[in-house]
Amino acid sequence: MKYFEFGKENDITLLLLHGADTTWQLSFEKFIDIAKQRYHIIAVAEDGFNTDEPNTYAVSVIAEAEKITEYLVENFDGRVDIILGESLGGMIMTEILLDERIKVHTAIADGFTILEYPNFRHDLPKRIFAALLADVQLFAFRHMGLFNWILGEDIDSMIYKNTSKTTLFNLEYSMMPYRYKYEAFDLADSYIWHGEKEPGLRQVVKKLGGTDHRFSHKVFLNRGHGSLLKEPARLMREIDLAYRGYNGRIKTR
Repeated sequence: MKYFEFGKENDITLLLLHGADTTWQLSFEKFIDIAKQRYHIIAVAEDGFNTDEPNTYAVSVIAEAEKITEYLVENFDGRVDIILGESLGGMIMTEILLDERIKVHTAIADGFTILEYPNFRHDLPKRIFAALLADVQLFAFRHMGLFNWILGEDIDSMIYKNTSKTTLFNLEYSMMPYRYKYEAFDLADSYIWHGEKEPGLRQVVKKLGGTDHRFSHKVFLNRGHGSLLKEPARLMREIDLAYRGYNGRIKTR
């Protein structure tokens, strides 16, 4: 895992956590070019998706969060103004927020995944299912039309096609089962974002509506999973609005 900082002269810190099957460069480089004029940016190269460390592998969402948490405590006294977690990065973000040493003003989970994984009683079927899911993702890398259809957005330019099966297996295995920790959103001024074309959005809205935790949910029309990353100026405006507390709250809990 590595960390890259930009705009150190700025006072407001913005931690960027990318999603699975991508890298910090593919996801955030264009955004950083403009955001570094306003924010002190910390971009994380997560294990398994770090081009500088091709032989490292992700172990689990919790393990990634623990490493980042220790880095923030050691280097920033645990204080960050904004965290933007994309997809898997949003799950990592919730784990970070739950550490009592961390203090965050604004937390944004973009494309927050709420897929419930099965809970197997025995390890062998769990391993078989995790391997199958990893193979499906590797197949999708070679057939990006299918991948884009699933996510509701053409994200070919953001996909890190050298992701190892080991990393994919480890992540899938570690999430069976995974309990989504909505209580983390109570610990910051929190936002969950989705694109209108993201798969299963109705089920997502239903799931979020059944929680009693505090967050604002915003749906972007005519957008798919991770699509704001392709519009860095728009993403910058949305983050600015969230940080100021004016993010067009469609749903507040």
